[in-house]
Amino acid sequence: MSVPAVWVIGIFWIGYGILGILGIQNIPERYKYRSWTPDYMRANGIGMVILGVSWVILGIVLRLRPMPVLPGFGLAVVFSLPALGYAFYADRKTREERRQADKEWRETKKK
Repeated sequence: MSVPAVWVIGIFWIGYGILGILGIQNIPERYKYRSWTPDYMRANGIGMVILGVSWVILGIVLRLRPMPVLPGFGLAVVFSLPALGYAFYADRKTREERRQADKEWRETKKK
């Protein structure tokens, strides 16, 4: 795994996460214009920032101690675990609202 590629991916996710925190994010149409949409976008943005920071730190670690590809991928998974944990937490916060929005979306598409 190339260190510059890890840094580019990390910086991309940090930038897209900051846009999500600011409310500028591409989300499904059925989730737009709801009362909980800003919280949903903010939670997604925070998760992406956590993932991006983790990958930038991973890039630093790989720069200091180069590894073969397979252990590097394993380390990438380990460094992504905080973002995964936050994603489960954020998912639980908006799960019911998203289910309701999905149900309404399917009903409008049937008509």
